[in-house]
Amino acid sequence: MNGQGGALEDGSIRSLMKGNVLVLTVSRVIWSVSMSIVFPFLSLYIIELGGTKPIIGMVSALGSMSSMLLFPVGGYLADKVGRAKFVGVSTFLFASSFLLFIFAPTWQWLAVGVMFQEITLFYMPALNAIMADSIPVGARGRILSLTIAIPEAVRIIVPYVGGLLIATFTLQPAMRMAYTFSLLTGAFVGFLRYRYLEETLENGEIDRNIPRIFKESYSSALKSFGWVLSNMRGYALLGITVTLVASIVQPFWIIYASEVIGLSPYEWGLVLLGGGIVKTVLSFMIGGLVDRLGPKRCILISLAVTIPSALLFTRSTGFFQTAAIYLGMVVGNAFLWIASSVLLADSIPRNIRGRIMAALGQGLGVGIGGGGYTRGFILFIPSTIGAFLGGYIYEFNPAMPWLIQAVLLLLGIAFTVLFVKEPDKAEI
Repeated sequence: MNGQGGALEDGSIRSLMKGNVLVLTVSRVIWSVSMSIVFPFLSLYIIELGGTKPIIGMVSALGSMSSMLLFPVGGYLADKVGRAKFVGVSTFLFASSFLLFIFAPTWQWLAVGVMFQEITLFYMPALNAIMADSIPVGARGRILSLTIAIPEAVRIIVPYVGGLLIATFTLQPAMRMAYTFSLLTGAFVGFLRYRYLEETLENGEIDRNIPRIFKESYSSALKSFGWVLSNMRGYALLGITVTLVASIVQPFWIIYASEVIGLSPYEWGLVLLGGGIVKTVLSFMIGGLVDRLGPKRCILISLAVTIPSALLFTRSTGFFQTAAIYLGMVVGNAFLWIASSVLLADSIPRNIRGRIMAALGQGLGVGIGGGGYTRGFILFIPSTIGAFLGGYIYEFNPAMPWLIQAVLLLLGIAFTVLFVKEPDKAEI
């Protein structure tokens, strides 16, 4: 098995950047490039194919609802039959979803594509568990920082390229070209994961009784929910709050920037370029701070930085103001993602890590791109509600999503101070 817990072999991060950690980091580099060229502009693509603001929220909500179907199954399989091959095969399935985006004639096709993507992401508990298994206690903040910083460094210019493609070829042709690129790179990532990931659990026998798998998976999900309530109630409360507000704002950054502030997709690409640079630099440093200060303090830092940034975004009137404010959100997101990921890895025993991460995801975000895939089935309900309401809230008042974000994140600070607890001893 790869990457068992323990002390660093020679005290260096370099000694850990191998095996599963290296495979997952390299695959994340490739994957993040392919996703960053399309994801920031998906909302514009929906509108281009006949959608509206409420439909943007509805598509996101349908994706969250679809995730609920198989996520408990993914967590169960991750702990029962192993993780590595499961991740590889499922990545191929996810990559195939880009065909729907390439050939979509209407927004309904995009909705089906988003739903299919979310269903196939049921492998994420296994992926997150492999990463947590493969990093020793005491190095998690630094290694998780690198697994974010290195992909960010590579993809810094990618959103800018996406905006440039749109400016050159117009929206539809540019998005179809970008999704074709995503299809090819996603298939390559599937190959890397299938071929090179090493198992971190002893493989069990594959149960071919599908009805029994579903029954045991959902029964196990109920037990996982009980474990979370007993051991990580404060984190779950914080996660529900942050996920609710993140799902409200995330689809509408570019819509607000273009419709209210007046930025072009090309200028928004430049904003994301600046955010990528800052995120990369920060990610090399934040992990060490999390390891020294502890994840709870760093979560509070994140929320304290994000709240004023959310309020200021609604007052922005031009490119440079927007870029500076967005960078504040980037700082908050980087701290929150790494700190919450470390807290989860430190708190969850290895033998149930897949199922609990199916419940809670890997970490939390404030509603901008970057970091990783945050949701678990406990968080799907607030994610679905927020995504569904987001379009109507934005249509009522475009500034309202970010005002709600500021208020709910203040509540998140209270939850963190009162209820979030760090474990006395970190799990391996």
